[in-house]
Amino acid sequence: MRIGYLGLGVMGGALARRLRLSRDVVVFDIDKDAVARFAAEGCATAASAGELAQSCDTIFLCLPTSAHVRQAIFGADGLAATLKPGAMLIDQTTGDPHETRAMADELAPRGVELIDAPVSGGAIGAQAGTIAIMVGASAAQFARIEPVLKHVSPNIFHAGEVGAGHVIKLVNNMISHAQRLLTQEGMTLAARNGLDPDRAAQILLASGGRNAYMEKVLAPRVLRGKLAIGFTLGLAHKDIALACDVARRCGVPTPIAAQATALYSAMVAERGHDAEVEVSGLIAEREAGARYIPVERDL
Repeated sequence: MRIGYLGLGVMGGALARRLRLSRDVVVFDIDKDAVARFAAEGCATAASAGELAQSCDTIFLCLPTSAHVRQAIFGADGLAATLKPGAMLIDQTTGDPHETRAMADELAPRGVELIDAPVSGGAIGAQAGTIAIMVGASAAQFARIEPVLKHVSPNIFHAGEVGAGHVIKLVNNMISHAQRLLTQEGMTLAARNGLDPDRAAQILLASGGRNAYMEKVLAPRVLRGKLAIGFTLGLAHKDIALACDVARRCGVPTPIAAQATALYSAMVAERGHDAEVEVSGLIAEREAGARYIPVERDL
């Protein structure tokens, strides 16, 4: 088994580096600087997606959207042109489960398998080997890829058939992104009424309002003035909007997530797709006329 990794952004790069600690990996990205950084670390590289597919039979992908995954597989000089029968693609993108299943169906007649294995825990979790991996695959496919995934993290969950990993990742991100906005509202409410932000967070972390955003981002980073977490407003909006779209297709009402989607959309319109997601906290402070973030500068 020779392993390839396509997509070396913040998340994909961290996952590829974690995998490289114990496995030989060949990498490719359309960003030549990202590839050059891996080459400087002694990693084997490919000049194109097609070349990656020629030399590898197990290829991970981590890209911004399912549309990017489709282009990487079926586009000009994409993976599909040179993939050999028996190859497996593992999509770690936060993607659209409907698109994932469609691409898997298109690849099946070629003897190529596509499964989904998105992750949660951020680049820090990937580097530490603690990230959660949510796998959508048949039992046989899961048995084949689980030993490789264990080189990334022991926290591996077989969610169900192909596409199920992407479904539960969208559910996770829908909850997480909504939690961010509600927590920011709560912190501005506390600050407006004279509470010290650190003390407010301490109390909330010991109470029923505790949540993952508060514990892993707000308290250790935002309240220390570290707002750059390597995730953008545009990606947050994409994730929660896609979750709402999946819900719409199967008739599940998501009114709270829909409101969060509208809020992220407005923030993207104001600050841009590539703005750091924690800009949302600065906007919450502005709207409330209260501060809890100990930084003077903007992002």
